[in-house]
Amino acid sequence: MGRRRDRNLGPLCLLLLGLAAPSAAFLGRGTLLEGEGDIFGIYCEEFDRGTRVWHHREITREAVRRVIVDHFKTVPPAKGAYNHRDGMTLEEAYAEYFGAESSPKPFLSAVASLVDAAAEADAGYLGSDPRYHFGSERFSESQQILTGRWPRIIKAIQAGDYSAAIYMLGLSLSAIQDFYSYSNWVELGHEKFNPDVGISGLTLPGVADPQEGTCKDCPSDASGVSACPDNLLQDVLDAGKLTSGYGDGDAVAGRRVEKPRGIAKCSHGGSRDRSRSTGARGGINKELPTACFSPHHQLHEKAAQQAIQATEYYLTLVRGAVGDDLFVRFLSLYPTPALVLVLDTTDSMDKELAALVHTANRLVQQHASATYPPAEYLFVPFNDPTYGPVTRSQRPDEIYRALTGLRAVGGGDEAEVISVTLLRLAITHTPPLRHVFPLPQDPASVKDPELFDTVVALAHAKSIKVTPVLTMPVDYGGISGRMLLPEIEDEDEEENVTLADAEVNSSAEVNSIAEVTAEDEVEGEAVSQGGGFRSISRNTRSTGTSRPRRQLRSFSKYAELAERTGSQVVESPGDRVEETARIVEGTKKQAVLWKDFGMTSSQRIKVPIDSLISDFEVSLTGRLSSAVLTSPSGSRYDLLARNDNAGRGYDVVAFTPYLARVRIDMTQRPDDVGEWALQFSPSDESSVVISARTPMDIMPTFYTPDTLGNHPSLQRVAGQPSRSSDTYLDVVITGVDTANLRRVDRAYLKDSMGKDVLDLDFLTKSPRRNTYLAFPSRNLRAGRFTVVVTGVDGSGRPFRRESGTQWDLVDSSLGFPLGREVWGSPGDSLRIPVVITNTNADNIAQSTYFVSAYDALGSTVSLDQKRVTLGRNESVVLTVTMFVDPSVLPYTTNTLVVTAISNRGDTSHTQAHLSVVPKAFLADRTPPTCQVLTKTPCTGYLTPETCSQRSWETVVLLRDAESGIFQVWTNPPSDIPNFASSTHELEVTYSALCCEPMVTISVYDVAANLGVCNVDNGSLEAELLNTGEIAGIVVGAVVLLLLLILLAAGIVIRRRRTRTEDVTPRRRGARNSDEE
Repeated sequence: MGRRRDRNLGPLCLLLLGLAAPSAAFLGRGTLLEGEGDIFGIYCEEFDRGTRVWHHREITREAVRRVIVDHFKTVPPAKGAYNHRDGMTLEEAYAEYFGAESSPKPFLSAVASLVDAAAEADAGYLGSDPRYHFGSERFSESQQILTGRWPRIIKAIQAGDYSAAIYMLGLSLSAIQDFYSYSNWVELGHEKFNPDVGISGLTLPGVADPQEGTCKDCPSDASGVSACPDNLLQDVLDAGKLTSGYGDGDAVAGRRVEKPRGIAKCSHGGSRDRSRSTGARGGINKELPTACFSPHHQLHEKAAQQAIQATEYYLTLVRGAVGDDLFVRFLSLYPTPALVLVLDTTDSMDKELAALVHTANRLVQQHASATYPPAEYLFVPFNDPTYGPVTRSQRPDEIYRALTGLRAVGGGDEAEVISVTLLRLAITHTPPLRHVFPLPQDPASVKDPELFDTVVALAHAKSIKVTPVLTMPVDYGGISGRMLLPEIEDEDEEENVTLADAEVNSSAEVNSIAEVTAEDEVEGEAVSQGGGFRSISRNTRSTGTSRPRRQLRSFSKYAELAERTGSQVVESPGDRVEETARIVEGTKKQAVLWKDFGMTSSQRIKVPIDSLISDFEVSLTGRLSSAVLTSPSGSRYDLLARNDNAGRGYDVVAFTPYLARVRIDMTQRPDDVGEWALQFSPSDESSVVISARTPMDIMPTFYTPDTLGNHPSLQRVAGQPSRSSDTYLDVVITGVDTANLRRVDRAYLKDSMGKDVLDLDFLTKSPRRNTYLAFPSRNLRAGRFTVVVTGVDGSGRPFRRESGTQWDLVDSSLGFPLGREVWGSPGDSLRIPVVITNTNADNIAQSTYFVSAYDALGSTVSLDQKRVTLGRNESVVLTVTMFVDPSVLPYTTNTLVVTAISNRGDTSHTQAHLSVVPKAFLADRTPPTCQVLTKTPCTGYLTPETCSQRSWETVVLLRDAESGIFQVWTNPPSDIPNFASSTHELEVTYSALCCEPMVTISVYDVAANLGVCNVDNGSLEAELLNTGEIAGIVVGAVVLLLLLILLAAGIVIRRRRTRTEDVTPRRRGARNSDEE
């Protein structure tokens, strides 16, 4: 085993060379934490904590706010009107548009993921590579990376893989923002952002020659650590040449990039950049408003404002490429989540299929008139051994037709069991923060269990809840918590691959791995799209695959899947399927107020229902002997009786022997705001989940401080929190900007048995949008847990929120040191390095980890080592090999999931996003072009008083010689047709009032290349005055001045006379008194 680590030690050291000193610009997040202050020691002691600091987080959020506000202004809401007020936050704008009762959690979660991806670009290999940040004067290469990623972003959005698109978009936004803090663009005197950054077909001209000096010594401090405002050479400034700083530790493809010697090049600068003391001392970065880290700190605000403008511009281009409807789904703006069903269509499932058809019919009736119906609907049929196609639509009537076209026929190569492969397919296509309902026929079996941890990891990464709906015979006695049959294996007795020991292969050189940027593979897939309907056809699952088929005949796997994703198993007798199917109609509830699983004894739960809750649901599963819900006013409801007429605001959602779900509408019961009590006695294992529709929820997220690099930041934990890592828990409270909360009292962890296990200290009781809490992972015992936050709302009522996601404290960490963005072409075989580290600080003995790697769509994936043994804090580099099928369609997206199970039983995981790109000789990489043919002037009509009196018009010829024009978008919006149907030439006419004298025309081709045409017809400004008007103003000003002088003189003379008259009588009076 020691020799195994030795073989990997060389590659690991080379990797850590890139990890040790990343060079990026603008820091990610969390350099100043409340209560702990400067956790990285990078601010000057005299730094004013009231100074505004712009991280990638704040820059991205502000740009998103501007783009979303523009959408709200231009696209009217489905109900009411949007009344914008200056200074509105993201949450305030969201509430104004969708209504105060709507939860912004999915939207804010998407924004947080975008921000975290931008921050991740500062870490590891990406952070050390100047090509990802416009560093070391690598402007051309940075531009190429951005333009190459653009079509992958757009195609991922169009394919519905929003998680991959958000991650790639975050990386691009990070580089675009870094351009302004890393380069000298601001120092050159530019007052606006550079619209050419990241745009295909456009270059960044005027870059300083590699042999040309750009900086001089910073005179103020020989060490180069201080403010240095004037160190750029005047010749560079006069010529308007671009340059950027070199950083110690910069590396490209595993090779260091040194600051040139003998040439006065600029350094990045700051206390952590050792290159600051070689050549021209000092630096030019503008990352922070403190001289101890940023030599040009005085330009931090200006650079940040231009970065915000550039980010807003780029997001607007993305919006134009995909259209408004897809853009808002991409950012999870819709208040009603997607609905996802996984169907077993074997011949024994005819009742279930009929029930779902009826449910779909009700959805058509209900949602046709709904203000905001679900963002989309997804259905995945399964008829063992085949599965698919995945049907997606925004219209329930199309889903209804798709369901009525299904027939329950046949049966597979084994008993009708749910396939984990099928769940993997469904979760892959499900948007984040959604609900998946698999409906298997055999409640005791799970097929392909080796994929179980992969499915859980995919669901966890996207915060997806999985609610298995299990159908049993009418006379069945219930199965909750009991293992019906022993686990079985195939006759070949091959070990489960997640627990298999493999021979150790010789490790590949990391340099050769680094040359392979990435890869992706899926099963053969054909996508047809028309209107709002898409059907994704998949190959039949081959019976000749090398992976053995297995079944776990254990209900516990369904329970574990539901519990680990924050949901419940729902059991249904065969004659009550239609009743049970009603649960899919109530998926609006996002906030969890309370949840407990696996309860076998009597329980009494007190749940505070605060004034911000519109309605809430109580869901009890399992066999119960009694269950009573009591309101604050004393009303009692027997949940085991059908109480359809129980009173106002009380509605029975579903009622079967194994499920009781009721909904309470608090808008009809305002007097019952307060503490509700639920008392129940299970006769077998049962679970309870109480959820609510409310704008206030919590989004707990774990971060670890990246202290190794030149640009420290908090980095999001991609999987589960690790035991030995220094960790912070960011408690985000959604709706805090509109909720008017009074205080936050407590945050604590609750284990899977419902017990409080750890209190987390809030340093202040004042509600914050987000608060970083020190997370003492070393003091926490092993096991799953949720996060609970309590406090008091604006009306003085207590509130309680519990995280929907469960976490597990793990003994290892997994990561992709070369970044989590991977791409490759059909037919490629790519090797992707993965680092696993033993983080079990409590155990000095070695730990063994069983590692597995699967993708989301069934590609051929292998690992060079499946079992590794590591001592405390030891790491090893593994290699994942993926083969991209030659027949896979370009721009298919996929996810690679790597999991590691420790000998203690905990599972860590990480994932990478993969894209299939066309072969170089087949790829269309030429962007469309535009030519202004005619333009009418606005001369004389460019003032606020006159601009509305004249219109102007321009005719533009758009060309794309290869794949053809796909879409046209203008800003400001116009009535130009959006879709041009692959035309190679298109002539468009734009017209507007002279009050809007500029227009940006964005044209996208079928391959998602972007061409931008800016038409400038002048700037709106104050109207110039003619000579006579100027003379009149001058004469009037002189006359006014003379009048003021005369008036002032008169006042002075009058005061003097008054004073003389007053003094004379006083003197006379004094003489008289002397005489007396």
